[in-house]
This record gives sequence, C-alpha cells and structure tokens, in this order.
Amino acid sequence: MDLTRRGLEMGGLMLLLWSCLLSAVDGSPLLLFANRRDVRLVDAEGVRGESAIVVSDLEDAAAVDFLYSEGLIFWTDVSEEAIKQTHWNQSSNSLKEALGTGQTVVVSGLDSPDGLACDWLGRKLYWTDSETNRIEVANLDGTSRKVLFWMDLDQPRAIALNPAQR
Repeated sequence: MDLTRRGLEMGGLMLLLWSCLLSAVDGSPLLLFANRRDVRLVDAEGVRGESAIVVSDLEDAAAVDFLYSEGLIFWTDVSEEAIKQTHWNQSSNSLKEALGTGQTVVVSGLDSPDGLACDWLGRKLYWTDSETNRIEVANLDGTSRKVLFWMDLDQPRAIALNPAQR
C-alpha cells in the first residue's frame, strides 16, 4: 500500500506528515520547519544531524508549507502580520545550498496568522487568524482573498487539508 493511500485511510494524519517531507538530491527525505527566526531544512532520517537555513532574519515565523512543484515556500509571520513566500533552490547539491531567494509578501493586513496550509491541487493558501477568529483562503499570489469561517471559532491555530478529498 502506498503512503498516500495509507494516509487517506488514517484520516489524513499520515498525509499531513508526508506533505511536510521533501526529497533531497541524494534521495533522503527532508523536513521543512519554522523556528520563529528562520525557516530550515533538516534531514528527516537524522543521518546528517544538520539543518540548513532557507530563509533567515524573520521576526516571528509561526507556520510553514510549500508548493514542491514550483519550489515555493510559504510561511506566516505573526509580528509582521503577513504571509510571505520565497523560491527554494531545489537544484542544490546540499542542504547548505538550499537558500531561498528573496521574500515576497503574499497576504498582508492579518492580525495573528498562526496556521497555514497550501493546496497544491487547487493552488490556494488557507490560513487561520487567532486574533480575528477566522479561517481564510486566497490564491497562491494572495488574490481572491475571502473569509471561509468566522462563526463559533475561538482562536483557531493549526490547519491542515487534504486536497485529494474534494
């Protein structure tokens, strides 16, 4: 049974974990994560024990996701009240060369963007804002922004999606 099918059968949990893994040039899976001040890649199998900074000098990165097919990494920055993106160097031969190129604001004017999920099939970004108690969606470039849910929410934080279940 392949990983995607098993993830769907387990309520999407495995799919969520699998979606956070990238493949390195040498075939080892990589884990992408934010630690407030930067976004990093690390060997998910723990073989190398090193991490590489993809985006640095951030204020307060809270959530991260990616669009592998285009080498785009998205993250929320709570202090800057925005969702940003960078291009990841997928052709690099090592973790240390995976540095992102520049930062672009995709969505601004948020209060406390805590959660983020990238729909790679529908080409949408979904996020939570725990200050406004909303879940919103926009195109990957920030256009066509709209509020999906705002009633009966109390500080929504994390968000995950399964784009295969439409």
